[in-house]
Amino acid sequence: MLLLSNIFHLFHIFIDYRRRSETVRSMPIRMWVETASLCNLRCVMCLNKDLCASEKGLMDFSLFRKIIDEAKHFVNDMYLHHRGEPLLNPALFDMITYAREAGVKTRFHTNGTLLNEEKARKLLEAGPDLVSFSVDGFDKHSYEQIRVGANFEETVSNIIRLVEIRKSMNLKKPYVVVEKIRFRNPSDREDKRKTDELRDKFLDAGVNEVIEKDEYIWAEENAPETGKVPPEYSACTFPWYAMAVCADGTVTPCPQDYRAKMAMGNVNDNTLKEIWNGEAYRDLRRKFKTDLNSLVLCRKCDRLQRKTVCGVPLQYMTTFFVDQLVGYNKRLRKLFGTSERN
Repeated sequence: MLLLSNIFHLFHIFIDYRRRSETVRSMPIRMWVETASLCNLRCVMCLNKDLCASEKGLMDFSLFRKIIDEAKHFVNDMYLHHRGEPLLNPALFDMITYAREAGVKTRFHTNGTLLNEEKARKLLEAGPDLVSFSVDGFDKHSYEQIRVGANFEETVSNIIRLVEIRKSMNLKKPYVVVEKIRFRNPSDREDKRKTDELRDKFLDAGVNEVIEKDEYIWAEENAPETGKVPPEYSACTFPWYAMAVCADGTVTPCPQDYRAKMAMGNVNDNTLKEIWNGEAYRDLRRKFKTDLNSLVLCRKCDRLQRKTVCGVPLQYMTTFFVDQLVGYNKRLRKLFGTSERN
């Protein structure tokens, strides 16, 4: 029944997306819920260090509970991260447990620096479906230059300890991923031998997947203009299938909006259902159809240039369908790879 329900929702989303409908019949099936907008590091490529203090905080458990109580009726999986470090929120493990008991699959991304043995055991007991780690330099020098404030040996040890404890507890989840960014302008030539050695060390210890990803390009108001949007573009899928909620309850249409400039509403004031087809969301979807150039962030987003199949962006499509229709299947995920944003 769950599979049929997911197929039904995906079909409605596909039709409404293709028509660029202002009102969407299905609620979002994927959400980003920012458990923390604070971070303990100052990574060179991350915008978090540039956020002012008033924009940083931790999501209250009461607000998270409200989100889950509403979202459990329609959402399939939930990312418990966005702009900050989730492990800074002492309620994170209770949040994961609450979501799991409500039938919502959870995953989150972390720098791993705070994952001591006590937190690793709490995390495994809470039972997230997937945890991914950022290790953007596979040797001490490059890692600590990129992940400013982190210690290479401690982070590697934290990750390996997690998978070792998972094995000792005979647990099948979480699926554990280590990510390494492929920078557009690398400052140093990488030592391939060291990279391969650490990759093998992670996999031998029990990490499920080690992946390399292109550096992410955030949509920013001050980003260089690329000219008018071409007549043929790949409209963003987010306003038709997903939602992002910041730590203070502000809803934005996608995690590309790092500074939360495109506020669709606030969960403290309205329900998710009211926000999803509210005036702000309807106006956004209308402009994707009729006036994309008026959307300052969206028109600069590199995702407009993605290749499509049947009018839907091809990037990450396979992994997305596996997640939504099959679940966080280990064998299929290893075959098709893990993706962060769709």
